[in-house]
Amino acid sequence: MLKVLLKKLKPYTLLIAVSLGFLVFCFFRFTKLSMPLRPTAHFIGESLPVILFFILFFAFSKITLHQMKPRAWHFILVTYQIISTALLALYLRSYNGEQNIVILEGILICLITPTAASASVITGKLGGNESSLTTYIIFSNLAAAVAIPLIFPMFCDMGNNSFFHDCFLILNHISPILVLPMILTVIIRTFSPKLHQFILRNTKEIGFYLWAFIIVVVSAKTFANIEASDKTAIEITIMAAVGFFMTILQFALAKGIGQFGGQRISAGQALGQKNMVFGLWVTLTYLNPTVAIIPGTYILWQNVVNAWQMWYRERNLRIWEQRGEKPYQE
Repeated sequence: MLKVLLKKLKPYTLLIAVSLGFLVFCFFRFTKLSMPLRPTAHFIGESLPVILFFILFFAFSKITLHQMKPRAWHFILVTYQIISTALLALYLRSYNGEQNIVILEGILICLITPTAASASVITGKLGGNESSLTTYIIFSNLAAAVAIPLIFPMFCDMGNNSFFHDCFLILNHISPILVLPMILTVIIRTFSPKLHQFILRNTKEIGFYLWAFIIVVVSAKTFANIEASDKTAIEITIMAAVGFFMTILQFALAKGIGQFGGQRISAGQALGQKNMVFGLWVTLTYLNPTVAIIPGTYILWQNVVNAWQMWYRERNLRIWEQRGEKPYQE
């Protein structure tokens, strides 16, 4: 009974997660009953990197290193990520006005933020190439780690830190999530094949539901940041619209580029599904906290897009099953 219910709800899991995030925010913001639970909620929020570690570990367990070969679209998207950010940073350097500075910096964060470690989970669900996407996750995160210390001094004060200091700070923030799961996977695959097979058999869906749990937590934080902002409703609406525009732009652009290599789904997730937890950290570390509203709304929009894609995929699977056809896989 539970399996049947989960199967029916799966296409709507991400929308349910965003909605639950809003309800969690309302519970902690407006009810006194939440007071004893706030330390637990804070602990869960701080544990997100650990959950991301396991999501990527389960993703690495499904693929081998020789499958993770670079492709042309990897280099095109990384180039876009760096060049578009550098051009906008140069514009900000010569920009004298203050009216649109928050919006421009929010757009820049949407551009430079690397691919989410959990993007491979959604990619697999949509019929994309998980190994190819995982390769791009590594490229995208390394590009951000090097580009941010080089580009951000063009338009903002990063203190007296050197390039190497900031680069190390960023690498230290992302490398445990990226590198350690890969190392652990290689060790288990090499020295304990039976354990590796056990993991493959019993963790097929766990990464997806862990990602849904993260969406609940991050969505609740996003609504809290929006509510705490001193911006007017009109200004927040404009920022949300900017987040929506950047979400649609990056999904659509990457899908168009991936079309030429036969990996439209994988490329779309690579550029569209961002690690905005990292993006928010960069924003709060180097920029105005108000800027965080735009990447915060991006989190909501990208999950709406992913939810629609999941629903569309499930609908097509039913059609293919009725016709006796094989589902589309990259």
